[in-house]
Amino acid sequence: MNYHIMKNPELAATCLSKQEYFRRYLTNTDYVLCIISAAEYLGLCNWTTDPTVYVWTKQECAEHSIKMESHDGLYCTTINQTINDLLADETIDEQVIQESLAELYYKNNYADLTIRPENQAAFEHYCVWAEEYYIQV
Repeated sequence: MNYHIMKNPELAATCLSKQEYFRRYLTNTDYVLCIISAAEYLGLCNWTTDPTVYVWTKQECAEHSIKMESHDGLYCTTINQTINDLLADETIDEQVIQESLAELYYKNNYADLTIRPENQAAFEHYCVWAEEYYIQV
């Protein structure tokens, strides 16, 4: 399923953080942060300065069994859903995937992560990099 891309550069310029931007832009709307935007909001990867926001609608999530959660009126995909979506999309910047997996590895060795079978090969490819991400040379 294809996600929607939205942006509001004028609003983004008035916000001190990406989280504030997401909240002011999408709280109490029909949109659900997904892919890179969900990873940024959930703290899985570093925030970018790009005002692009990746979303699905709540209806699309329901129709396609996409797991989401609410954070005081702002919806985003769950951590598991976000990671699986990142792994399934070959157009995603590898840095986002690596940082997201590194965050989960160093948090609890992927204990809360459930990788779908179709994403297992991508996970195994990226987890090697993720596990070395924070190692100082």
